[in-house]
Amino acid sequence: MKIAIIAPMDPKTGISNYSETLAIELIKLGQDVDVVSPENSCNTYLTSQERMNHVKPQDYSVNDYDVTHFQLANSPLHEFQLHILLDNNEDLIKNDSIVTTVHDARNFDVFQYKCSKCRSYGFNSFRSKLSFPHDLVDRGFQRVSNVLLFHNNSAITEYKDRYKLDNMKFKRVLHPAYRIPGQNIINKTNNETKTVLAPGYISPYKGQDILIKAVAGIDLDFKLVFMGNILDPDYGTYLNQLVHENELEDKVEFLGFVTSEEFIYNIDNAEAILVPRLTSPWLLNKPFFRIRRSMGLDTLINQSTSGVLTKALASGKPVICSQNKGFADYVQEDMGLMCDDNVESWSNAIKYMLVNPNKVKEMSINSKRFADNVLDPAKIAEEHLNIYREYC
Repeated sequence: MKIAIIAPMDPKTGISNYSETLAIELIKLGQDVDVVSPENSCNTYLTSQERMNHVKPQDYSVNDYDVTHFQLANSPLHEFQLHILLDNNEDLIKNDSIVTTVHDARNFDVFQYKCSKCRSYGFNSFRSKLSFPHDLVDRGFQRVSNVLLFHNNSAITEYKDRYKLDNMKFKRVLHPAYRIPGQNIINKTNNETKTVLAPGYISPYKGQDILIKAVAGIDLDFKLVFMGNILDPDYGTYLNQLVHENELEDKVEFLGFVTSEEFIYNIDNAEAILVPRLTSPWLLNKPFFRIRRSMGLDTLINQSTSGVLTKALASGKPVICSQNKGFADYVQEDMGLMCDDNVESWSNAIKYMLVNPNKVKEMSINSKRFADNVLDPAKIAEEHLNIYREYC
């Protein structure tokens, strides 16, 4: 089967890692896979794979493939996929071999796009006069897709109800647990200072300021380490002010964007991994957020799944995460702790992990077992292949 996986190949995005992993495992299953992306994924495991091709978006044609698999998330990195929809719209609509994974289970937000081509496509692709601007791109992909894939049941329910898609085909496919695509080498060293690690991009829609406030009340020797780019400079300034005001300069560290190897190294040496899905109080009075909130967009992040979370499970690490409906399919009581949306709940959870090493060890074993048995990338690739055969 000849398969096109359409996704950005950017090391800063979890969906790139996800797409690489899926491509690798499909190749191992004997499939012919192309990655369609404006980026050439150099210096990655993919370049060593025979029969792996990188195709530029302008060279893509739906008729060249048995299956086209779009990978969507709420990011301007995915603009090129809108260009593909625009340039190939008639052929895509006629074709019954299109699969789309909606990774974030929230609107592909046209408000983020400055590209006039993308906006034009969005405003000319919707079916109903009642569509809102934030619906337009989602509806475009619904129109061409034979089946929509999601990483958790809650996301399917929310998305189906929001768009009234009673006749659309949906499938849940769990997010695979992997470390670096194609590799699973654990690199552990002994550090004197314990760390709790919050990987992933830093955003007021994740609420890292609540984590800073949470550690301010813990009188133990440890570090809170953030690992990821700060998307909003003003929010970054606010976080640094919080650190200074609470005299946490020796207790909170921002590493910024790191390589895949550094990412895994820091996970291996952390006591627990923090995966917040919190709305920062800093955000509440911002005009743009208030507009989004009036449309219900502030709640949709609670349906998403996290590649960081599954990386933690693959690494055998206990997780501290939000009471997120999207996480419910992945985090069981013996693998981590779920927190309410307040400082006290997060503070108590972090402290629990720091003072209960035996419990941390038990959770670590259970996390790795769940990742190996349920979230194995090879098994999930086989599930994708079965979906391709059934629906395309």
